[in-house]
Amino acid sequence: MSAVFLKRVWALGLAVALGGCAAYASRSDYAAYRRYRLASSEMDELRAMRDYLEAHPNGRFEPEIRADYEAFEGDYYEDARSTQAGLRAYLEVYPRGRFQEEAARRLAALSTVRSRRVNDDAERRTREQAERDAALAERRQWADRAVAYWSRVLLGVSNWDVPMEQVVADSADFDQAFVADPRPRCSATECVKFYALSYGITAVGQTRLERRIELALRLRLDEGRLVGAELLMPNRGFSRWYELENNTPVLDADPESRQATIEWALARIIPILRETVPTAAAVDVASEPIDALGVQPASLADSQAEEVEAEEVDVADEEGEMALVLPLVLQALEHENVRVVVFAAADEDEGDAFDGFQIRVIHEEVENAEGAAQPDEADG
Repeated sequence: MSAVFLKRVWALGLAVALGGCAAYASRSDYAAYRRYRLASSEMDELRAMRDYLEAHPNGRFEPEIRADYEAFEGDYYEDARSTQAGLRAYLEVYPRGRFQEEAARRLAALSTVRSRRVNDDAERRTREQAERDAALAERRQWADRAVAYWSRVLLGVSNWDVPMEQVVADSADFDQAFVADPRPRCSATECVKFYALSYGITAVGQTRLERRIELALRLRLDEGRLVGAELLMPNRGFSRWYELENNTPVLDADPESRQATIEWALARIIPILRETVPTAAAVDVASEPIDALGVQPASLADSQAEEVEAEEVDVADEEGEMALVLPLVLQALEHENVRVVVFAAADEDEGDAFDGFQIRVIHEEVENAEGAAQPDEADG
């Protein structure tokens, strides 16, 4: 049997069927009814029933479709009433249904709750992001706060070159700061508090570089008397400070990059010192060596070291001499009987490479002796 013949037979059957229904229903009436009968999903069926009843309120199939439409409404609404999507679907297929007003109220209430929840979530995310940003900003100010804090505490000491007991008794701020965590580790000649912070910086290509900045606060002792103090940043700490605060890597081997970080750190430190001791005078001094730390934290990974009576570490080199670091003097200030020297590690330094500042007691008799002319020179 040919395809053409089959098409003719199908067309003839359809015409007969439509002709038979024509006595009872219009062509559009039957087409709308047929759409309902051939619906492939629940929603398509409900839409077809809704559309038929709206277009053919007196149609041939209206009683049948209306009965199905109304019978299904209660169960459908019960399933749909708990969600926004369900309520919207109900109002779409039953725009004038028995539960239309209740569905509209519930949808409005759920929309309000949803909107409030969305707003609350957005506010929470904004707040959490602000808290993270604030925590990161505070973290990046770690070295700034340490320098400012210890500058104020140390330069606030009124008595130097006296027993530690007297220093503590005369300075409540110093006492509170030095006994606070991390606890100091002490030997006969020094007490040291160790601080450390791990941080990450973003390099080219969004690569994260893991870094660590360390800080050691050392008090220098001479037979129990406080004769000096140092804020030491090992591993060329000014570079690490710059990295931490600016989220920018520093290549210490690059002289220009290293010099830029030194100038940046100096511009941060000097105003802090000036604010603490505004009457300090600038002076020219020769560089003094910074000897290696005689005590070390219990664990380099743990800066919260407990106070112990530690033996001094042997820092002698192969020739038996003390391994000393001769830094670059950046600026020096004198205030009353103390001198403050800001310094940076030299390029050739392969030791601890300390950056930082030191406070030394000025012994007037020594200074005068060094500066006085010899008798024979004066007579000559």
